[in-house]
Amino acid sequence: SIVLVLALLSWWQRDAVFGIFTLVEVFSTEHPWQAALLLIAMQSLSGPLGFPGTPLTLLSGSLFGVVLGASIALIGNTIGATLAFILSRYVFRDYVQNKMGVKYPKLKSYDERLETRAWSTVVALRLIPLFPFNALNFLLGITRVPLQVYILATFFGMIPGTTAFVYFGSSLRLLDPINITIALLGIVALTFAGKAFSKKF
Repeated sequence: SIVLVLALLSWWQRDAVFGIFTLVEVFSTEHPWQAALLLIAMQSLSGPLGFPGTPLTLLSGSLFGVVLGASIALIGNTIGATLAFILSRYVFRDYVQNKMGVKYPKLKSYDERLETRAWSTVVALRLIPLFPFNALNFLLGITRVPLQVYILATFFGMIPGTTAFVYFGSSLRLLDPINITIALLGIVALTFAGKAFSKKF
């Protein structure tokens, strides 16, 4: 899991992490709006460019706490997911269908449900880690889900997971083993809850 790897690396290189984070924290303290907007912009670009958004989500929690950090991450990740969806549907549709569609054939089993039960299906897919986040953004672009439904369902479906990762990032700020453990348990619990939820659809 990328979360566990990041936690171990952060602990192992804690002096370097503290040094870098101190510089970033000073900037976010002196220029909070600029730092928040920069994070949103970076998260918005990470999706369509295929970069993992987890480090930026963790950073949002570290710099701004759970509530504001989650808000920043949700806005940025939703914009990024939407841009990737639009690119997939209107620009790179053939490429995504021929390359990623073949790599993730399981999505075809959801296509019919995405036409009749788009909202619940997208929410379920966001809650459970059946597909990598960035891949799912592009894959959903070649399905029949309406754009408006995709945006709203993506936003609300990401709330539990994003909050858990932001809390984890907030815990990493002090490298508190107890809070880190709680955050990791919350992420695992959400994974199992999402799988149980998906069975209803």
